Amino acid sequence: MSRFTRHDLDGLDALLTRATAVVSMQEIHDGAADYRIIGMRHDVDNAIEPAVAMAAWEAERGYRSTYFILHTAPYWRDKRLLTRSLEMIADCGHEIGFHVNAIARAIEHGGDPLNIAQDAVDELRSYGYPVRGVVAHGDPLCSEHRFVNDEIFIESARPGYGVPDRVIADRVRLEPVPRADLGFDYDSVWLPRTFYLSDSGGGWSRPFDDVDAEFPDPDGQLHMLVHPDWWGAALAAEVEVAA
Repeated sequence: MSRFTRHDLDGLDALLTRATAVVSMQEIHDGAADYRIIGMRHDVDNAIEPAVAMAAWEAERGYRSTYFILHTAPYWRDKRLLTRSLEMIADCGHEIGFHVNAIARAIEHGGDPLNIAQDAVDELRSYGYPVRGVVAHGDPLCSEHRFVNDEIFIESARPGYGVPDRVIADRVRLEPVPRADLGFDYDSVWLPRTFYLSDSGGGWSRPFDDVDAEFPDPDGQLHMLVHPDWWGAALAAEVEVAA
């Protein structure tokens, strides 16, 4: 699945090195507002092993970031792999967040999306992580049925998709609650920012060289989304998490 090369990783490092700090999204929420820092987020979608390798690579360079863990990913079912990987990521100094896919899960398997999300985040917290942050997973069902997975929260309404309280796919009723009801302080997507760069789909959302040339920009802060899935082959060393 990897699409980025070692050359791309070196370019990413060169950009991050120019920031006064690369910080987690929790730190952004808690008040880190300097335009010379970069807020870093990782959505851990399909495999957790590349995330462990990315976490170690960042820690070696003094970068801190947030790893949003997906409760519907294959690795979630392998509790030994999951808990060992989370431990290694956290030991590198990174934040553990929750990658919510509860509406899509309810469409496919039934149930109340709020209960699905609560059960999953309770499990994640039971491993010893506070899990203050959440962000929506872009499941293929989202475009098919016109929703975003964070619409279980009142603060994340999407008027373009419909009223907050509605039925999705003729079987899932949305009854949004405040994020705080599930113990969340913030949703990464909704944190204030001026610039954003994502590698969703295995390519940058805007030309990387343009961002590299413009940073830092006194007009505002840069937030980045880097999916470890796309970077496994680019990392210098593999991290064995199953041993």
